[in-house]
Amino acid sequence: MPIRCNMDNGVPGGVYLCQVNEEISCGACCGLYNVVDPSFEALMEMLTHRTDTFARVPRDMDAILAFKEEIEARESQKRPFPEFHHCPYIGLVDAKRSRVGCLLHPVADGNKGIDFRGLSFYGGMACRVYFCPSYYHLPRVFKEIVREAARDWYLYGLIITETKMLSTFFREVERRLNQPITKEEILENKKCLETVREFLELKLHWPFRPDPFTGLGNYFFGDQLYSKPPIDYQAIGETTSRHDIILQEMVSHFDSANELHRAEDLLDWLMDRLASNIAPTWKLGASPHLEYPPATARNERAGWSDGVLE
Repeated sequence: MPIRCNMDNGVPGGVYLCQVNEEISCGACCGLYNVVDPSFEALMEMLTHRTDTFARVPRDMDAILAFKEEIEARESQKRPFPEFHHCPYIGLVDAKRSRVGCLLHPVADGNKGIDFRGLSFYGGMACRVYFCPSYYHLPRVFKEIVREAARDWYLYGLIITETKMLSTFFREVERRLNQPITKEEILENKKCLETVREFLELKLHWPFRPDPFTGLGNYFFGDQLYSKPPIDYQAIGETTSRHDIILQEMVSHFDSANELHRAEDLLDWLMDRLASNIAPTWKLGASPHLEYPPATARNERAGWSDGVLE
């Protein structure tokens, strides 16, 4: 799906991340994932109902505000991040309803070019000028890789705000290669692209999380009001992991040192495989993790089969 590159020059960091194309968009700053059940199925039901209902709403202030009241009465207002506003005006946009977006936007169906975003919680100005931290803190090439590698809006919106996780992963690959990576090396190489996608999808399927786990969304604002908890390595007789940043950003919990080692081996395997696919000569004697699955990573909890995340 073509990327809307014509938007790149008008945003901080030079890579447009919001409404990327007909299938890729992000609603994270609207609090999309700040719901009790952030599964794809639950969000689709919620967004479909909103979009269908809003299509019948007259475009006047009272009716639009009444829609908000109706939505908030229908849906649970319990939030994993209570101070993170969840906008009731996010829905499915475009003729195919193939991505998420703002129902109040002037180009949304039925609005006839009128900008109703001034009726939202933050107001129209904030919606027009706000850019998430990924615009500023994620290196350009990493942003380009992620927005083109993501398979759909659901995973894209969950992962693109994970600046620490993404930067650490790609920096580790660069460290192995002793050189910067380029988007062409990743996006034009099927094996590299699939490896990146497998890493991104760990956001959905990471097997080393506490049970129960309700924090799939990410609170990415600078006030760090809801920081991800540190890992208690001492409780399992271990020192801080070489992959501590990624493990913490994944909200990991380990009941044993063996579980920690499996998680580390899984990350090493993905990093090493990506490095070896970028530079095939690198793998010659460079790493013990290229054979998948590593002995410590083959286990039912990891949810992997024949090198593919199930």
